[in-house]
Amino acid sequence: MHIFNTPTVAALSLLFCAASASAADIQIKMMDKSDAEGLMAFEPTFVKANVNDTLVFIPVGSGHNTRSLLAPSGAEPWKSAYDKEFRVKLEKEGVYLYACEAHKRMGMAGVVQVGNAGNLEEVKKKAAEESAAMAMNKDRLSKALDKVK
Repeated sequence: MHIFNTPTVAALSLLFCAASASAADIQIKMMDKSDAEGLMAFEPTFVKANVNDTLVFIPVGSGHNTRSLLAPSGAEPWKSAYDKEFRVKLEKEGVYLYACEAHKRMGMAGVVQVGNAGNLEEVKKKAAEESAAMAMNKDRLSKALDKVK
């Protein structure tokens, strides 16, 4: 006697596949000094994510927050409080730019790619504008954008 029939096995297979494709939490540290990125940095500066993943911004130094500078069409902009862990669910495909408001002039900015980078040209233009106003780490956003595929 068989316990499972074909429709039951198919339903269970779909359930297991859905569970294995669950969204991830991606940690980004907000730091005064990063061994990998230098002074006033998000670590990592570039993140590749999937739709429905969540960015978790973690304060390691003090005086930092995160604010979106540019998000794909239809995505919700964000702004966190200072010195607090902050979560952003990524619901739209595209490239996102973000920065620490207090340290943006020092180049404390980052890039997230979610799926297809359909808005890359718009993002590159915005990144160039933001970088021109930075007093240091002027190439941080362009280096991160070089990783977008």
